[in-house]
Amino acid sequence: MKSDDAEYITAYFDAPDDGSFEASGGASAYPPSVQPGIPKLGRKPEGWTRAPIGDFLEPVFRSAKLLDDERYQLVTAKRSRGGIVPREVLFGRDIRTKTQFFVEAGDFLISRRQISHGACGIVPESLNGAIVSNEYVALRPKAGLDLRFLSHLSHSVYFQQTCFHSSIGVHVEKLVFKLEDWLEWEFDIPPLDEQEQIASGLDAWDRVVDLSARRLQSKERFLNKLIYQLGQNRWVPIALDDVGKWVGGGTPSKAVASYWQGDIPWVSPKDMGSWRIDRAEDHISEEAVAKSSTRIVPAGSVLVVTRSGILRNTVPSAVAAVPVAINQDIKALQVNGPWSGSLIALIMRQASEQLRLACVKTGTTVESIDLDALKATPIALPDSDDAIAQAEVVVVGLAREIDLLTAQLDGLRTQKRALLQRLFSGGSTTVKEAAE
Repeated sequence: MKSDDAEYITAYFDAPDDGSFEASGGASAYPPSVQPGIPKLGRKPEGWTRAPIGDFLEPVFRSAKLLDDERYQLVTAKRSRGGIVPREVLFGRDIRTKTQFFVEAGDFLISRRQISHGACGIVPESLNGAIVSNEYVALRPKAGLDLRFLSHLSHSVYFQQTCFHSSIGVHVEKLVFKLEDWLEWEFDIPPLDEQEQIASGLDAWDRVVDLSARRLQSKERFLNKLIYQLGQNRWVPIALDDVGKWVGGGTPSKAVASYWQGDIPWVSPKDMGSWRIDRAEDHISEEAVAKSSTRIVPAGSVLVVTRSGILRNTVPSAVAAVPVAINQDIKALQVNGPWSGSLIALIMRQASEQLRLACVKTGTTVESIDLDALKATPIALPDSDDAIAQAEVVVVGLAREIDLLTAQLDGLRTQKRALLQRLFSGGSTTVKEAAE
């Protein structure tokens, strides 16, 4: 890798994205944490070594004899290469699985039952001396393998695919990792100095991603705090039934294929992840609307999930950015006051816990909202022309800024995945080359 790779990364982010890093292919039957494709190495870069990964890593086993009155730190490996993180601290007498092993800082730790989902990572210094059961395996790099390079390598599609194909089982959630099989998979490994340079370049990229993520989180916290403080100090409580008209929806017959071949977004709870809805996973035809209980609500309507298991944790709400149809688990509030649907949706999202406690019915098979209670629930809203205008500019404007930051962060992460694919499939040998 050239010495100016780290500097190049910063400049690269200012360049327009031409879409070249977008992954191709259709939807997978597996969860996003799994990479089931056939592992294939590309051209071996000049000067790199192609050899079994077992030539670069060796398992280590440090048996721990548990003492009843001794405290032990337990750890876990998060899916999607989320790292090694602490669990609880227990007395030896309270640990049911007595076969335990010590891990040390710098170990590469793999969860035998979750590695197909990317559960692996480097043990940090803060967890040195923690213990794991035999559901985990710890490995140490041999001479010739840089630990930071290994950490980045574990994020590559090829690495993930080899882990999947070294696991056996009848269900993706019950696969068991066969370490001895995985150690036979060949990898292309550069000389140590190149590993260190590649790792430094990718570390720089990660710092930019982390900075972007922290900026996004800061903006989100500020928006929530702003809405809360305005509601407490400047706005007035108004019942949701006084904000507009509530309407419901339905589901067209699944037996009529033509109903599901239109271009009208049909919103159900699974589409309610964002505060602003302009698309849906399913689409229906005008005939479906005419011949079923679903209905189209205009742009600006506030959509609220009223029946779903998610209601045990939160009450999702969003504004329809385009006309959409809704299913029976969604209610739409067609605002007829001086507020925009965007402002109402954002305020309702901030008041989600208040709405959940006041309106969600418990003790039922599937959680649902008491619609009468929802209509009667007051939320704090601006009531003067000046206060409404200010809220529309500040609150909605900040939410749109957060959307831009979210898109930027998603783009950086997509580009990072593409860089890894090019670097570790023989397409490139430097971060700068992979990004061009």
